[in-house]
Order: sequence, then structure tokens, then C-alpha cells
Amino acid sequence: MNVPIIIINWNGIEDTIECISSVKNMVYNEYHIYLIDNGSQNQEGHKLERLYSNDSKITVIQNNHNYGFTKAHIDIWENEIQKQSYKYIVLLNNDTVVDANWLQHLISFAEIQKIDVVSSKMIDFYKRDLMDNAGHQMLNTGEIIPIGFSKSIDLYNNPIENIGACAGACLYRTSMLHKIGFFDPYFTTGYEDAEFGLRAKIAGFKLKYNPNAIVYHKRGKSIKKVFNTAYSEMIQTAILYTYFKLVPFPNIIISLPSIIVKNLSILIVDLVFKRWGYLSIWKQSWINVYKNRKMIRAKRREFYQAISNKTIPFYSFISKTKFFLGFDIERFWRIIILKRQSALDQY
Repeated sequence: MNVPIIIINWNGIEDTIECISSVKNMVYNEYHIYLIDNGSQNQEGHKLERLYSNDSKITVIQNNHNYGFTKAHIDIWENEIQKQSYKYIVLLNNDTVVDANWLQHLISFAEIQKIDVVSSKMIDFYKRDLMDNAGHQMLNTGEIIPIGFSKSIDLYNNPIENIGACAGACLYRTSMLHKIGFFDPYFTTGYEDAEFGLRAKIAGFKLKYNPNAIVYHKRGKSIKKVFNTAYSEMIQTAILYTYFKLVPFPNIIISLPSIIVKNLSILIVDLVFKRWGYLSIWKQSWINVYKNRKMIRAKRREFYQAISNKTIPFYSFISKTKFFLGFDIERFWRIIILKRQSALDQY
């Protein structure tokens, strides 16, 4: 079974070469790499093209500027992969190194268990006793967050059902993409995989984490290239956009008290501790969603019509989400009380 692997170069040719080298050392060798140079600097695209010009397993595609993560993947899907009879596609960040059995485990897991989205066991490249993530989970207040971030890898040795996969290393069944579409072009770089996973889950597809599909991720290297206050605002807006676009209406009503409590808490904490930058991001994200409410309603209508309103039952969806309070108390303690840096502070 030949499988396309999509890798995007982001101004990191050394990382890309190391990533591809690990792929070429895999046990499973029925694959074809689509390597997209996303408008990188220093002639990296031409260097990669020369380097892999005689490799029949690699197609190098050069974008004339940086289209962002989402559009780069949509373009390769629509212009190359969608036209062919692939059963699966695999996404892989260029700042990763894969285990020799990674792809074999992804495919066999999908085949045997009939899974539509398979998440890899993504491990911190630099601290290999710690997880990067085991896919996504969702808080009942709408935020989609990584499972297992910075926790011991020994806690994630069993398969678990999740609500989406990190697009840095995952497998998608193409028949699913034909039914619900690929990434939403509303996104640029960030949260597109979270929205897609939630969309797949609500549409009734099977999503699961495979602990045997191991990838080592140099986490933060991709995001550091784009992370700033505007990026953080975009992510906060994306969380709200995704929630109101996709979540079944009964679940929104049930979660409304939690949403109100959480947002009032954010407002109070930011005012009391004079976190003016965070307060501005929070406020602007709600303004952005309000301004785009008609577009969001149209997208919601389009999605539910496409799946003929056949979603998982609302009570089943509740069981797939995590109550927000424990997570947010831990975050308050870590950032406000212990004064540890948040992602925005670090970048």
C-alpha cells in the first residue's frame, strides 16, 4: 500500500534533511514524500530540489512565498493527492525524527482497528522521557488542548480514544477527507488540526492514539517562527470560531454556565494582576468572533448539511470532553502563583 507523506520545509533545511533521512530508514518503504518548500529563505527550496532530484520517492514542490501551514496542505491535497487512489495520507512536520517502525504502526493500527485518524506518540526530541502529545482532548468550555504535554512517556503506553491528532505526525483516511473536506481555509498556521479533529469526531469518525507509532519532535521550532501577540490573538479567536462552528447546539447550552464562569474568571484575573496584554487578546478574540458571526453561522450550516445532521449524540459528546475547572486551576497556579512563563511570555 503506497502512502503519501506530506512534509513542509519552514526555513530549516537541516531539520528537513534529518527528518527525511529518518523516513528513508523506516522498515515500511511503500511511501512517496511530497516535500513542499513553503517560500523559505536562502534558496533552501532549490537546495532541496537539487539534493533529491534523483530520488524517485520524493517530489519537491516550491511555493513562491509562505502560504502558511493550512493552505500549503490544502494545495497539495487538491492538486496532487486527491486525484489519486491513496487510502491514507500522512502528515509530518519537518522538525521531527521518526522511529523505524512509525509508518508501519500507523497503517496497521488504522487497518486492524478501522481508525480514521491515528495520532502518533510524539515525544520531546530533547527530553526523551517526556511527551509532546498523544493527540487532542477538549475542555467543555471549548479549548482543544494536547494530551500529555510534558508528562512522562510511561503514562501513555496504551491506545486511547481522543478528539483529534496533532498534524505534526498523524494519519488520515482519505475516504473521510472526501466526506468532510480537509483543513478549513479560515486558518493559516495553528489550530487547523484541532478544528479538523473535532469536525471528524462530531461527524462520527473514529480517532485514536497509537503508542507504538513513535515520533521525536523538536517542539516549538515551527511556532517560534510565527509566534507573537497577533498569533496568540489568532489562536484565541480560532478556539471560539471552532467551538461555535462545530459543537452541537445542545452541548453549547449545557456548557454555557461553564463558559460564563471561565470568561468572568479570565476577566477578573487579568484585571487584578494587571495582565493587560492578555486582557487585550481575550477581548479582541470575542470581538473578532462577534464581527464574523454571520460567516460562522454559514460555515456551521454548511457542515451540518454536508453530514446530513448525522452527528454523535449530545450525551456522547459530553463524555468526550473534559470539565475545565481542574485544568484552569492548575494553569492559574503555574502561571499566576508560581509565576512561570506562559507560551506568550516564552516567545
